[in-house]
Amino acid sequence: MITALLLAVFLGTAAAVILIIYLIDRVNRLEKIAIARDDKADSKSGDNNGDSSFLGLNSKALWDAMCGKPPEGFNSNDLVALKPRYEHVLIKHIESIFAMGVADGQAGTAKKPKATTVISTLRGSIESWLPPQHVSTIYNVAFESVTASTEDMPRLINSLDESGSLLFSRTDLTLKQPLSSVLLPQQEEELEQPALEDNGEANPEDEEILL
Repeated sequence: MITALLLAVFLGTAAAVILIIYLIDRVNRLEKIAIARDDKADSKSGDNNGDSSFLGLNSKALWDAMCGKPPEGFNSNDLVALKPRYEHVLIKHIESIFAMGVADGQAGTAKKPKATTVISTLRGSIESWLPPQHVSTIYNVAFESVTASTEDMPRLINSLDESGSLLFSRTDLTLKQPLSSVLLPQQEEELEQPALEDNGEANPEDEEILL
């Protein structure tokens, strides 16, 4: 009788342990399924937030297409229609690089800027890529401009304008005004001021003639 009772208790305990193990395993599986669904949903959400107006192109593929090297199968007329939208992306990318350089210059810590960044548009967002050499030039100009002397500014302005001109030229876009006039307007005014003052100084000989 006692043996039968002990056997029943043992079997009941074993069954309970097996049931607990099963439930734990089941919960783990359900948790993994839920996580997988959340990841998939996040991925779809990210895709939905992307800017689909660039025909699926982004990053370096978009840059290459704007430079006249589109992927196989793309219609050149479609790419021409993208130019005005891409101009916005290009300008925003340049501005973001410059802003990063200024911020790092103010902090006194130089960093290596990335060639890619995500640009927000009216239709979502797009990953933009620019040639690393131009990214470095724009960043370095911004970084140095924070502490640059008046003597250094012409060199920085020239480097920035040259880089901007090349970027717009390669993508067959028209640069309406030099980058320095937008990103370094105060420095340009300071450079022009001494010249204006010099022109305003009276010539002693002219004063004698007037007298």
